[in-house]
Amino acid sequence: MTVLSPLLLLGLAALAIPILLHLLRRQETRSLDFPALRYLTRTTREQARVIRLRQLLLLALRMMALALLVLAAARLILPLGGRDHPPAGLAIVIDNGLTSGAVTGTTRVLDSLLVRASEALDQTGEQDRVWIVEAGEPGNPSLPLTPSEARVRLAELSATDVAPDLGAAVDRAEALLEAGAPEVREVVLVSDLRAAAFSDRSEGTEARAVPVRIAPPPSWGGPNRGIDQLLVSGGLTPRAGDAGELQARVVGPGAEGALVRAYLGDALVGTGRAGADGFVRLPLPTVEAGWVIGRIEIEPDDLRGDDAAYFAFRAVPPPEVQVVGTIPTFLEDALAVLEDAGRIVREGTGAPQLRIFAAGAEAPEIDGTPLLLLPPDDAAQLPALNLVLGRAAPGWRLVAEGVGEDGEREIVGGSLSSLLPVLPRVRLAHSIESGDGAVAGTALLTLSDGRPWLLQLRGTSGPVFLLGSPLTLRASDLPGSAAMLPLMDALTTIAAGTREPAGVLAGEPLLAPEGARTVRLPSGTDRALGTRQLLSETGSAGIYEFLGDEGAGVGFVAVNASTPESLPALEPSEVARRLGADPDALTGDRPWPEAVLADRRGREVWRPLVAVLFLVLLMEGWLASYGGRGTRVKNRAD
Repeated sequence: MTVLSPLLLLGLAALAIPILLHLLRRQETRSLDFPALRYLTRTTREQARVIRLRQLLLLALRMMALALLVLAAARLILPLGGRDHPPAGLAIVIDNGLTSGAVTGTTRVLDSLLVRASEALDQTGEQDRVWIVEAGEPGNPSLPLTPSEARVRLAELSATDVAPDLGAAVDRAEALLEAGAPEVREVVLVSDLRAAAFSDRSEGTEARAVPVRIAPPPSWGGPNRGIDQLLVSGGLTPRAGDAGELQARVVGPGAEGALVRAYLGDALVGTGRAGADGFVRLPLPTVEAGWVIGRIEIEPDDLRGDDAAYFAFRAVPPPEVQVVGTIPTFLEDALAVLEDAGRIVREGTGAPQLRIFAAGAEAPEIDGTPLLLLPPDDAAQLPALNLVLGRAAPGWRLVAEGVGEDGEREIVGGSLSSLLPVLPRVRLAHSIESGDGAVAGTALLTLSDGRPWLLQLRGTSGPVFLLGSPLTLRASDLPGSAAMLPLMDALTTIAAGTREPAGVLAGEPLLAPEGARTVRLPSGTDRALGTRQLLSETGSAGIYEFLGDEGAGVGFVAVNASTPESLPALEPSEVARRLGADPDALTGDRPWPEAVLADRRGREVWRPLVAVLFLVLLMEGWLASYGGRGTRVKNRAD
């Protein structure tokens, strides 16, 4: 038994009103018996009993009327069977991420999860609304569906290579229900409950406003082995005409001695076995100018989504680099090392592929050449740099600013961070700000406070790279660190080959190369790109091919799975704790799947209650009037 509007039960306090009135109307009188009236005493006592009984009946009927009125207003539900219960909103969070693709025998984990989701739908009616929240494809919209439509949507789901955040998925489901669901709301979590999918959010979080039911997880626990790291030549991709090396790390039980195969396209180019530390190095043959795509793979196990890693880069001749102005000594030394290694060309005869502009020099020509803007060591020269920036990438500017009271911050993220052997610390960082009409930008490196430190902007006539700090030791550790060479090599490679930055993980949004109109997914399906050129459908690991006008190739991007750090399954009570909620409120005390929407199951009985209330009021009116007539007759007899 339950009620849909429990606050209205406070109206039951009104039951005290009839009792108070009844007690206040009682009169204490002193009786004196005269000898002549003693024969009437017995008759009077009998009449008093009848009156007292009538008063008690009136009190009971009036209290019953109030109770029926309150229960009808609170929308009482009784477990009487049937399917005419009030409408409900049910959000099913289904974990179709990386581990859902695991196979035990002949059954996928996802197939077992879909059975659980279908059992939850069995507890709904056609008047209910259902939201399907895909944890493995967080970019997909979740729309209100009928139960029949939800079954069709579930049948269309497939396993992805995304490492899901189930806490964020439950938050999203709760927000969807609060925004558009009926009064009865519930979230159902359907997952194999792997530990890596739940961050611990139990401290400092409020109790969830919407109940959450956790479906029993399917059992699978075979050892998992996968690839969690792949570098091409240590991050320095080969130039056209050069050979290279593939470096990979295998993790998990049986990593040592695992057989690893390398492919260029579909051609096998090398094999090797992982060492005691899981690392393996395979030769990469001489590459010709143009796009180079390939993969490495190990023998498949139960969880196959992380058994392959992909790479894609554009092999280009050594790009020509032009310097405008006086650049810092450390940058000059780094360019000299890259030139000696045949990675770049200085002062060549052709058109430069990258122009480096140092503040204080004469403004360079904006002619489509990729431009790297170096902030000055003197903040007074920032306005001059902002003039050049405004011409090359409208809407952006540098604002002089320190890094705060702690004195320094770390470089912690960005698409180029995986290429750096060390992550430098920053002591002076200007703010990179955008305004109205700003061109699109991608953060290649970010600071620990969330601010971008190295941006790639889509300028009016070509790419623009913008640093947030001068390349001096006063500003950061970068100039004197081992990260300087790979960073400059990556920037010259991106500028010359329009290569997308490395380290794109499944599920992350992907900014398409300039000029791309459609993308060919690893499945072979083509998708049109929107005006933002942002691709969110990256749930599958593999090679994404971007096509321009009339199907011309624009570029390739490798998307890889993120190997889970731990695979043990958690108990539902531990999942509830990590989600920051009461385990009893989450799991309930009923067996699955009867626990789903159990609080509203049955019939809403406000109509019968109103009918009974009408009868009670009729009885109360009749009894009250009958008592009044009796009193008047008695008085006339007296």
